Amino acid sequence: MKNVVFVCTGNTCRSPMAEGYLKSLKPKGYEIISRGLSADGSPAANNSVNVMLEAGIDITKHISKQMSYADAEKADVIVCMSSSHADTLEALGVDKLKCYVLGINDPFGGDINLYRECRDNIFEAIDELIEDGIL
Repeated sequence: MKNVVFVCTGNTCRSPMAEGYLKSLKPKGYEIISRGLSADGSPAANNSVNVMLEAGIDITKHISKQMSYADAEKADVIVCMSSSHADTLEALGVDKLKCYVLGINDPFGGDINLYRECRDNIFEAIDELIEDGIL
């Protein structure tokens, strides 16, 4: 079993889209979750839900969850949306060799086109991680 955790700030935009995309590929032997460094139990952002539905992926049931040390310990791969997320995790003692940074800008508060761009960047970055054998 390969455990993958996608991490962003609030776990309402980027990481749920990444989780939804990788799950949609139905990789065998994977456990895939997403977490936030400042999550508060909110649902996925409306624009995140809408652009994922455009791609045929339903994340309507997503509720944001806080990253825990147990999540980090269990993970084989931690995919961070930005370098600041990886830096925060490393400062908390998470093995930096588990962390990969996608460099995806936060669309929070932006218009639907910004979310589409974010979604497409996430899909491309995950495809590259798969091609590189990381995922």
